[in-house]
Amino acid sequence: MRELAVYYCRTCGHYGYYQLSRNAVCQKCQSDMSPLNMRYQVFMNLDPEERDDLLSEIILSSAPSIVERVMAPHKKFNSRETIAALSRQIEDLEAKNQKLNETVDWMRKTIWELLKKNKELELPQGTPPDN
Repeated sequence: MRELAVYYCRTCGHYGYYQLSRNAVCQKCQSDMSPLNMRYQVFMNLDPEERDDLLSEIILSSAPSIVERVMAPHKKFNSRETIAALSRQIEDLEAKNQKLNETVDWMRKTIWELLKKNKELELPQGTPPDN
């Protein structure tokens, strides 16, 4: 028979004792619970205050810091930074597009000049070129 293990909820701090991890679902918030890295008997030997302190310490050490939690919405919905990044990308693309357009114009001009020279070479002597 498997020994009981201690599981705790990272969301609300509720803890419980289960033999199988698939049964470890928080009764309060229905989240999956995480195993506590401590044997069941050692956890049971702690008084309730020590248990709460231990779980609070574990939850706080694994949770993001207060600054990260406060800044999360800002990072997610910071439209000014997104707009600035997109504007820089648009400027880069416009510069590349301008350079490509200049290259195409140069190629087109060169091709027409070569065709004109080729046409002049093919004309019999004494025939005036078309303008």
